[in-house]
Amino acid sequence: MSKYFISQLSNTLYRVGQKFGLQTHKSYHVMIPWKKNLLDFHTSKCIECDLENNSVANLLTYTFSGQYKTVITNVSTSAKEFRETENEYAHKVLETNPVYSATLASKDYLGEVEMISDDDFKNIIAKDWSNESAESAFVNFKKISLYASKKQHSITGEIFDGLVKTLVEKCSQLSDDELIGILACLRKWCTAEKASSRNYTELWKAVDKQCSLRMEKWDRNKLLFVADHWYLLYLGRLSEFMWHCTVRLSRRPEKLTASQLVQCMFYINIRRKFPSHISVYDFEYSLQNCLDQLTLDDLGILAMGFFKSEKPIRSQTLLSDLLRRIINSVDTIHEITLAALMKVIRYSLQPTHADMLFVLIGKLMPHIDRVSQMCCTHIALVGTNIHTYHEGTMNKIVQRFVNEITLARLKDLERLAFALSLYNYEHKMEPSIYKLIGEELCKSERTLEIQQYPKCLPCCLHYLSLQKVFLTEEISRVLDKSFICDVYGRNSHKVGREILSLDLSVELECPEYNGTRLDPKLRKILAKIYTDSIWEYKDLVGRKLSATDKILFEVISAAISVLGGNEKVHLGHLIPHRERADIVYGIRADGSAVNIPPSFRKLEIGTCKRPPDFQDTKWYCIVIGGWNSYIKILNKPVGSMSSKLRHLQLLGYKPVVVPWFDWKQLPAEEQEKYLAKKIWEEFQDRVSCTAM
Repeated sequence: MSKYFISQLSNTLYRVGQKFGLQTHKSYHVMIPWKKNLLDFHTSKCIECDLENNSVANLLTYTFSGQYKTVITNVSTSAKEFRETENEYAHKVLETNPVYSATLASKDYLGEVEMISDDDFKNIIAKDWSNESAESAFVNFKKISLYASKKQHSITGEIFDGLVKTLVEKCSQLSDDELIGILACLRKWCTAEKASSRNYTELWKAVDKQCSLRMEKWDRNKLLFVADHWYLLYLGRLSEFMWHCTVRLSRRPEKLTASQLVQCMFYINIRRKFPSHISVYDFEYSLQNCLDQLTLDDLGILAMGFFKSEKPIRSQTLLSDLLRRIINSVDTIHEITLAALMKVIRYSLQPTHADMLFVLIGKLMPHIDRVSQMCCTHIALVGTNIHTYHEGTMNKIVQRFVNEITLARLKDLERLAFALSLYNYEHKMEPSIYKLIGEELCKSERTLEIQQYPKCLPCCLHYLSLQKVFLTEEISRVLDKSFICDVYGRNSHKVGREILSLDLSVELECPEYNGTRLDPKLRKILAKIYTDSIWEYKDLVGRKLSATDKILFEVISAAISVLGGNEKVHLGHLIPHRERADIVYGIRADGSAVNIPPSFRKLEIGTCKRPPDFQDTKWYCIVIGGWNSYIKILNKPVGSMSSKLRHLQLLGYKPVVVPWFDWKQLPAEEQEKYLAKKIWEEFQDRVSCTAM
């Protein structure tokens, strides 16, 4: 008997620490009997469970599934836990809706199966099955499957070789019902072995091949029915039939009923890939036509399919309807459904929906305390792509994490840090949310999570650095060559921007830092990767420009005119860890512009460029505040913009910001006057400060 202590986590996820357990293959599920009366879901208590003679050496995470527990044996498998919980919840939605009853695998598909005795079992496995019929082999396989489920036998045992071999060889002779019955039988076996384990893999692959060959004769309902059997075996991503099934169903989405559309998208979610050469537009159009027939949970399943297959919803009309449905149901929506919808909305939304999204986020504010931390994270993230921010809701999310930060997943902390740093969130409490996140990163209890998701560490450190929180020991660790090679590989082009940013941020903001720094060669490579191709003024001439580059061209043209010629200004990357180039100019004490020295123009990219050392000269830097540099409605700089301005000041420049929303409303003839006024006002500030 092993003693377990189970502490409650959101979404019925429980982390179990113990000394003994099940011996399993990593990443696969182990089905073990579980007494229904052993756990009170709303309390934390010690329980005892007989695990017979099995053993395990790592943390186990349980998700509840009827009278069985699904045991996931990886260390720190929080993301996998959520995926399984999310999928299980989605399947429960289908199970509880009578509309899907004809296309879901029934628990009693095999009907009444005779429970054989020990002697009968021995006789069956000892028999030579090579000359027996496929039907006879199947009937007896049903019997020993039920027996094995009670006795915890594994199909990989050599004693089952003969019967399995006969089923594999004669699989083509089985009827459709018997073929599906094989899948139902496999669910009764202990599934500790890998999908590639002996006997198990031969049998499921033989059935998979037959399903693929026969599917052309099956109607849509039967395709979905068989697909559900594959899902319940956790082979949905490996089965060739499942792929061909989703392709065939998606080919003519207008022929599918509303429920068939949802169930098809559920299996696309399982496959995590949308069928190629299939029009997503047609799928969206069919969905639009039957939207009123679907529940909000159905829409959540559809959202999972779009998001997991990396297909944003292109129809803005459909997105409007989704937003409206959520707004009208915020009081009753389930947190898993809400999280799924938040993800696909963030992935798909255009700026035209900013106002509606703002209303939705506001409506969710009273519900922050009832949903899981993970759901809170997705609410915090939903507006990040279009920079839409709701202060009241974010305050509640931050307070929720402050109160429960030790329970938060590392990935949630990293994503929350991203959202907070993007919005330049100011937390006036002590310790601030940024410091609390930093403390969590340093805890030994987070070691296993960091090992499993190592990129979360440098990303989180980067987001914290934008808010002037520097964990120097951890930064030194992630800048180490061995860490970079282990996490990003040896290809320099795969090293993230966060590494470059951390390296140069500590150079500028942490003068006492004596930890690891990037190799200069790697720094130069990364700087070229993560800065845009606008390195000089000539790069703007005679090419198609983005909206921000067009503003940059207009501003530098005006600056040349105002300051007195090309030699008075320089366009370049002063800080290589920020994407956009800036415009440099210098003003003497008498108000005249100085010529930019050739040596400064020729400074290589990859280093922070301090201004030339000219006597009685103040150096300025015109920074273009593009669309992505500001939070919508508030017109407040995002975290990376604030950090950039701070770094430019530390280098010795006085930033002169030209916001896009000011510049674009000016007629062409007024733009030069606007810039001249800004330049003069900044110079006057300098004169005033000097006089004081």
